Amino acid sequence: MTPDPKGGAAAVELTDPQFSQLREFLYQRAGLHFADGKKFLLESRLQQRLRELDNLDVAGYLALVTSPARGADELRNLLDAVTTHETSFFRNRPQLEAFNKHVLRKLLEQRAAQQQRRLRIWSAACSSGEEPYTLAMMLIEVLGEEIKRWNVRIVGTDIAHNVLEKAKLGEYGRYSFRTTTAYFASKYFELRGRDLFCIRDEPRRLVEFMALNFADAASMRLMRDFDVIFCRNALIYFDLDAKRRFVAQFEQSLNAGGFLFVGHSESLHGVSEAFKLLHFPGALAYQKPLPH
Repeated sequence: MTPDPKGGAAAVELTDPQFSQLREFLYQRAGLHFADGKKFLLESRLQQRLRELDNLDVAGYLALVTSPARGADELRNLLDAVTTHETSFFRNRPQLEAFNKHVLRKLLEQRAAQQQRRLRIWSAACSSGEEPYTLAMMLIEVLGEEIKRWNVRIVGTDIAHNVLEKAKLGEYGRYSFRTTTAYFASKYFELRGRDLFCIRDEPRRLVEFMALNFADAASMRLMRDFDVIFCRNALIYFDLDAKRRFVAQFEQSLNAGGFLFVGHSESLHGVSEAFKLLHFPGALAYQKPLPH
C-alpha cells in the first residue's frame, strides 16, 4: 500500500506479479476474467477489504486468501468485493416483454394442456434479487388467482453472499425502482419509512435464493429441470473459454424446448451452437431444441 499524504486510507497498489497472481486465482476459482487494463479496478475493489482487515498489505492478503485454513472464507469476501451488482426491477423492458408475450404465455399454455401446472425459472447472477422478484410479479399478473393451482419455483443465484442476504431480506431503496411503474411498486411492496420498500409475501413465496459459483461444476450439475434461464449481463465478465463452459452447463440445466435470456448486448455467437436463436421485437432469446 502507498501512504495517503492527506492521512486517509492508503491506496492499494498491486505489483505486476501480484496482479497476475490475483487475477489467475480469481479465474481459477470463479471464472472471472480481469484483462490487463483492469488492474486499477481490481486495486480499487480490493482497497475496502484490506481496510477491513486492519490495513493488511497485499502480500499478506494473498497469503490469506490462498491459505488452506482460511482461504475459503476469505474467498467469499473477495468475491463480494470484486463483483459488480448493478440492477433494478424491470430492467431492460423489451426483453421482459418478449419473455411475457412470447415465452411465458406459451409455456403456461403448454403446461396447462399437458395437465402439468409446473414451472421452473432460474435467475443466474441475480445480484440483490430485483430480477427474480420481477419475474415473480410478472407471473402473478399473468396467472392471477390461478397461480394458486400452479407449482412455481424461481431460483435466484449469485456468487456474492452479501447481495444474496439483501435479496433474502427483500428491502430496497428508491434507486431499485428507477425502471418500475408506480403500479408494481404500490401493489407488490410495502413502504417502510420514507425510502424503504419491502417485497410483499405473494411474490416472495415464489422465490428462493442460494449461493452458486458458475466455476463449481459439481454444484452446476445440480441445477436441472428449468424451463427458463435468465443470465443477463454476467457473461461479459468471463473469457471465451469460461463462457463456453458455463453456457454448456446452462444447456444441460434446461429442459428440452427451454429458453435462455442473456444480456441485451451479449450474444452466444462463437460461444455455443446448442441453441436456436429467436428474434422478438427489441429482444433476442435462445431456445434449446426439442428432440427430433
